[in-house]
Amino acid sequence: MTISRNQEPLIPALKQYFHFDRFLDRQEEVIRRIMAGEDLCVVMPTGAGKSVCYQLPALLKKGYTIVVSPLISLMKDQVDALCGRGIPAACINSFIGYSEQQDVLRRALTGDLKLLYVAPERFHTGAFQRLLSDVPPDMLVVDEAHCISQWGHDFRTSYLKLGEYIKRFSLAQVCAFTATATPRVQADIRTQLLRPKMEMMIAGFRRPNLEFSVRECRRKEDKIRELREILKTPEPTIIYASTRKAVEEIASEFDCISYHAGMSDADRVAAQERFMHDPAPVLAATNAFGMGIDRADVRRVIHYNIPGSIEAYYQEAGRAGRDGKPARCILLFSYSDRFVQEFLIDLNNPPVETVEAVYAYLRKLYAERNTTEFELTMTEIAEHCEGVRNDAVAGSAMSILEKNGYIERSYRSGNQGKIRFLKDLKDLSDTHEQEKTQRSRFIHRMILHYGGALNRWTECSLSELTGVTGLNTEQLRRVLRALAGEVLEWDAPFAGRTTCLVRPEEAELHIDFDALDLKHQFELDRLNEVIAYTRERRCRQVFLVEYFGEVADSWRCGECDLCRGTAENPYASFRPMFSRGAWAAPAKKRPPALFRQAAEPEHPAGEDDLYERLRVIRSGLARARGVPAYQVFTNAALEELVARQPLTMEEAMRCKGIGPGKKGYLVPMLAEIAKWRKESSPPF
Repeated sequence: MTISRNQEPLIPALKQYFHFDRFLDRQEEVIRRIMAGEDLCVVMPTGAGKSVCYQLPALLKKGYTIVVSPLISLMKDQVDALCGRGIPAACINSFIGYSEQQDVLRRALTGDLKLLYVAPERFHTGAFQRLLSDVPPDMLVVDEAHCISQWGHDFRTSYLKLGEYIKRFSLAQVCAFTATATPRVQADIRTQLLRPKMEMMIAGFRRPNLEFSVRECRRKEDKIRELREILKTPEPTIIYASTRKAVEEIASEFDCISYHAGMSDADRVAAQERFMHDPAPVLAATNAFGMGIDRADVRRVIHYNIPGSIEAYYQEAGRAGRDGKPARCILLFSYSDRFVQEFLIDLNNPPVETVEAVYAYLRKLYAERNTTEFELTMTEIAEHCEGVRNDAVAGSAMSILEKNGYIERSYRSGNQGKIRFLKDLKDLSDTHEQEKTQRSRFIHRMILHYGGALNRWTECSLSELTGVTGLNTEQLRRVLRALAGEVLEWDAPFAGRTTCLVRPEEAELHIDFDALDLKHQFELDRLNEVIAYTRERRCRQVFLVEYFGEVADSWRCGECDLCRGTAENPYASFRPMFSRGAWAAPAKKRPPALFRQAAEPEHPAGEDDLYERLRVIRSGLARARGVPAYQVFTNAALEELVARQPLTMEEAMRCKGIGPGKKGYLVPMLAEIAKWRKESSPPF
């Protein structure tokens, strides 16, 4: 009897390729369903083994699999790890020379590859489209799939057209993987990929080896004191902070490794190497650190500042204890951190006037230069546009224009730089003729190819230099840095994204700015959920598990500060009281039901009953729409409804936290309030 592929024993293949003896929670179920040809959207947190879930089926299928990945460092690490196991894998990105890219495509065409990693921008190129047409992959995997959703925490405009390419080339099987996706993001992933029947699988959010805790810190001095106490025991540790300034302050105070986007490539690579190889490194970093870093024995992840969303927090905290051994996830909470996150949210959501100013500047350049293509940095845009405060705001405005089809941006490996040698070419050629080092190979082969032209400025692209010297792009950049000033001068080509004005004749923008306002509010609501996590009174992990849509039932982690009974009382040292969704001064309003003490009710039991009735209605509305409850109404909004007890839509509109967009939700709420008021009225 022939065993179908979906019934084959998978453990031998798991051992052969990945050297594991068993599957983690639900990995085998995911793999078998993928082997059966299903489209799946799999939500698995960092450390739950989601990569194996698509890599193993890719190896067992006949053809090859394309994996769409957002970060070059991430795909490089994945490919290096696979090749180290003898698995035929490769990637194509802007840092790989043209000849090497062509070789990778040839290997895919001839069946010599099993896994091909690409950035989403690659789908726009003719050579890649020919590959999709001539030899389509058995499966397309969209990794970090939350990037495709505007409701995800790392939205990438370049992901938006993936669905069109999937449909255009009739790709047979599409699977999406992400570590962080709420129900709303999950639905949006299916919509954007044009796969409405894609099945959802949510698993692995329970991490019983992790001890989650929140420590109240009113001032920076309190945080430093807490860190000093925690770091007394040397263990591999990551400290996440919201700003580069905070990272540098922590690194200076504790003499630890620093990592942020403002550092040079070389310094960041050095920081990664130290973190991976030191026995007990302590690293302070912004959220730029972590993608593609696979150190399993991180014993502590400390958040010096609150992140902007639960998704971001869980992804970062989940880097602890990936070896399955006990680890700690500690959040140092100060309410003032909220203002930093609100500032960052504002940067990412510029006002209408800012977007219009950037667009007007691009059209001005079009009129002056008579071209629709520009090589512009965000700094240049910020300097020339009134009201654009900095690079980040300029970048956000450009992203909005790109998403709405007014501009297109792309990286070009063929951009021209300029080079000239500073020393006698014959002496250099004789000295480096043996090509014993990468520097010697570069010098000797450049002179052989360009000859006397190198005595003056000569234009050339990075891809051209890789072809001449035989060095890959990364090696080439290192050699150029090492030789600059002594042997040669190198004026690097434009390294940013080329901007193309798509509809320069259109003077006015037709963009749904109301939707952008909704996105802005959505990000603020997500920030409120982080605050709510710090106020949780059941179990930290239950809060997280339920946030991502996994059912917790009666499960409790047994390890967090709440389960152990070691959590600090948030009311012992904080003057304001918090209701989930907003902060409020300690006035006459009662706190949420979660925090109430039966022995000392602040309001009559009847009002408690109304709050619970409205909460039940809110839960039903949320389930019907597939969104978290706080997106229907925050707890603060429910508090307002209980306090004011409106009977008309006009009265309800005067409640804090309730705007026109909530009218559809208010109808059943007002009916319930009227019913409660009637039941509560005296019988005379």
